Amino acid sequence: MAKKIKGTDQSFDPGFRFLLALDPAFEDWRVLAAEWYAQQKGSSHKAVALSAFFVRCLHAQSLDKRPATLFDAGTRQPDLWATLELDRQSEERGKKQHDIISDFLDWVLRTTLAQPDAAGHRVVPAQLRNPFPRIQNKHTGKGSDITFAHVLALDPRLLHWQELAAEWLGVQKSAVSVRRIALDKFLVQYILACDLPRHPMVFLTRTTPKPSLSEVLLKAKAKGAVGSLSAEDVKVHKYVADFIDWVLLEKLSIEDDLGHRIVPHELHNPVARLSRSGIAAPTETTKSSLSIRYIKELRTMLAEGLHFRDWVWAQQSMEGGSNGGDWFMVAPQAINPDDPDCVWRERDTTEHEQKTHDLPPRVTELWSPVRAVALYVKLELPLRTFQVRMLDSGEADTWRYLHGTQGGSFVLNDSPLATGSARRPYQRGVFHRNASESGAGLFINTNKTADITKPENAKGYIIPWAHETVLYWLDKLRQWQERYNPIRAPMAWRDLESKHFGFTPPHPEVLEARGTACFLFRDAAAEGRDRQKPLTRTALDRPWYLLLARLEQRCAENDETLDDGTPIQFVDHDSKTMTYYPPHALRVSLISYLVLDLQLPIAVVSKLIAGHARIIMTLYYTKFGHAYMKEVLDAAERNVLAADEASHRRFLMDATMEQVSQRFASVSVDAVRAAIGQKSAAAFVFEDKGICPVGGAMCDVGGECIKERLTEQIYAPVSGYPQQRNCVRCRFFLTGPAFLPGLQAHFNAISYEAHERSERHNELHEEVTLMENRRADCERDGQLFTETRELERLSQRYEAEAEAMGMLVNDMQATHYLIARSLEIMKDANKDGVQLVAVGEMSDIKVAFTETPSELHQIEVLCENAVIYPEIDARKPVLRRSQLLDCMLEFNKMPPVFFRLNPRQQLAAGNAVMQLIQARTGSLKGALEYVEGLRRLRDLGIVDETWDVLAENVAGTPAREILDAARAKRMLPAPRGDSDAS
Repeated sequence: MAKKIKGTDQSFDPGFRFLLALDPAFEDWRVLAAEWYAQQKGSSHKAVALSAFFVRCLHAQSLDKRPATLFDAGTRQPDLWATLELDRQSEERGKKQHDIISDFLDWVLRTTLAQPDAAGHRVVPAQLRNPFPRIQNKHTGKGSDITFAHVLALDPRLLHWQELAAEWLGVQKSAVSVRRIALDKFLVQYILACDLPRHPMVFLTRTTPKPSLSEVLLKAKAKGAVGSLSAEDVKVHKYVADFIDWVLLEKLSIEDDLGHRIVPHELHNPVARLSRSGIAAPTETTKSSLSIRYIKELRTMLAEGLHFRDWVWAQQSMEGGSNGGDWFMVAPQAINPDDPDCVWRERDTTEHEQKTHDLPPRVTELWSPVRAVALYVKLELPLRTFQVRMLDSGEADTWRYLHGTQGGSFVLNDSPLATGSARRPYQRGVFHRNASESGAGLFINTNKTADITKPENAKGYIIPWAHETVLYWLDKLRQWQERYNPIRAPMAWRDLESKHFGFTPPHPEVLEARGTACFLFRDAAAEGRDRQKPLTRTALDRPWYLLLARLEQRCAENDETLDDGTPIQFVDHDSKTMTYYPPHALRVSLISYLVLDLQLPIAVVSKLIAGHARIIMTLYYTKFGHAYMKEVLDAAERNVLAADEASHRRFLMDATMEQVSQRFASVSVDAVRAAIGQKSAAAFVFEDKGICPVGGAMCDVGGECIKERLTEQIYAPVSGYPQQRNCVRCRFFLTGPAFLPGLQAHFNAISYEAHERSERHNELHEEVTLMENRRADCERDGQLFTETRELERLSQRYEAEAEAMGMLVNDMQATHYLIARSLEIMKDANKDGVQLVAVGEMSDIKVAFTETPSELHQIEVLCENAVIYPEIDARKPVLRRSQLLDCMLEFNKMPPVFFRLNPRQQLAAGNAVMQLIQARTGSLKGALEYVEGLRRLRDLGIVDETWDVLAENVAGTPAREILDAARAKRMLPAPRGDSDAS
């Protein structure tokens, strides 16, 4: 039955004949509306929008019914939003209705009112314009349009530019998506919007007046600080300038007498390449991240049991309704009632389904856990959503992972898809087998910045972490896919579409080089070949929204509010997908993404967090048959390294990008680019750990990427800025073999601080765990939990400590990565390269972690390093060592004097005493038992020498008087019976 038109007694008909009943003058509009409406899909919303436009705007406002008059640029039209009272609807629905009308009017302009120009192209006359331009950007699928066909739809006269843009983009192998967006802005927002010459030759002529591209783009910004230059604008200028240079050289240049191609003087490139110097750091902060407490709660809300059958909420809530979403039809015989991971249902189909899709009255459907597991992995591991979606199941690997109650193991894969052999295994699946270790690690098969020089089929990195929970569910999902969504062959990367990447796909040659993959998160609920392809970019948006909405509801039910009593909100209720906590906020974790990306041995980190061990990094030499531990370099060796500063400076001034990459280590390729881009040697700042190629001036943008745009990435400050300089975490920082001792000293300093933090972290963790257990007991027994506020207070302290701990762990990981990379560089270096230290050769140097129960061992390494590396803050270790040394002096019947010295004097005197003891014992490890009171100094025969060393180092202080008096007293005869006198 036809619906009534609001405000009339007429019923809607697709021919819009109801308009003639209102006013016969609507005939022209009626013909246009009927033609446009017949071409549309999902037309119910469009019928409502157009009907409202005609009835409540044109008719109720008594506007001229001739179409051309509505588009007259000189005529002022009523406010469409107010006229249709769109603010009575949700903002999302109001914008949608407004933009449907705008799209219809655009179509009328282009198809009916456009006129042929001198060249025969149909263009909209300058005096006409759409009176109600779109509010929201229109999704036209141009992200995958690398031929710029959409530009011709806007203006056919852009044909020459379109052909050139398509040809240039077709030969680009990297950053295809960013380059496409830059050209799209150039063609649409600049050439078209400014009505500049459509022919490239005319546009590039010097005498043709042209506005500044930067000014045009700034004026076109929909939000942000209009008039301020952004890093995104700089990137757009660069790629547009590259494109125009290519046009000039390849298409418009001529040969001179010597056969060289030159650009005629009459032509020029009007787009200047801009510099990023002086660009302010973004004032907007990153979106709030969820607390660890809520992340844990979300995990239990999603994974409600040990089998997919237990994930009741996910089955009922995702997408809602009785059909669609994660449910898909199967033959009844495909159901296995005995499989706890087989979730199925039977339902009656609707009349619409029976007529449209020819479905029987009753169908059997299976639930796909793919989206739910992908979301769960995001809650467990700090991976990007794209990385999760693209994981390989390992169905084609040589070895197959089997999860067991005592941990996982690998057996030879007997699947028809398996490739490789036991001697030469094929391994691209997420379950990573290390022949030298038990259990499984995780392999992330999507590339990182560090993979920029690797072949496409060799990109990826290993997480050396047997995360049993994640491995359990990934193994469950792989088995489910093999049973209910099997594949006959791996899927080629080249067959993936823009919707799978979420941006313009990489160049076809790049995708071809990637080969194939057995996607673990292939979308079983999709149709056709898409069932073999991974989840699309937006697949997790709705589930994430629904999960947070449920968390919000639970908080409300438990009377959890903000401090001012305001309800806690996680989602925007006017939207179906918008949340206040985006999925990338899940990357907050004690073991952050740097553990995964930079591959610090997880055994080291786990022991560190647990507070069970103190970690000391050592450099050692293996040439002499046994490890010669080099815990602290002496000053002479440090001076040898400093002498190479000048040679490094000269090298960086003349080096190419490849040469810098081969000689220096960094956490980002941005450091190499920054180094080769410097024109003055004064920009290089040398420190103990490495080199800053940007003069220490870009700490505010040297951190992690906080916003990933298609055209640009916005970076946060370096972690810890501005309170401290944290060079090892900076993407511009360069280091290398010559700086290994400084990196080692820095690692040990962070290790000490991290251990101190871990003790406070573990105490708070234990308190929070006990209180959460009490709350669970109250909920189980139906009793009121009265310690909610105390739990929130403790949780906040725990989370603050965890964040601080996480930052220190990240610093350790970054330092370890730079050290490991420096060692790799040494192995590849020529023998005439920079010598690191006096003993041994570069090929003899290795790195090791020493786990020691001794607090003094760790402290002593820091104190000795503090003399050579002044940037190390050793005040706290010096104070603690002074306490231990005073205890040693008392144990040996000597007066404690270190507590009377200032920190600088404590450091000097303490180092002198420790060096004396080490000289007699032969090692630091041997000296520890004397300082820790396990043995007396007289056993070494250095009591008098200890007096002398102390007296020399405390001269001119009150402590000297105490020493002199005690020493004079010591010279007197010992009282009878005092056998312990020293």
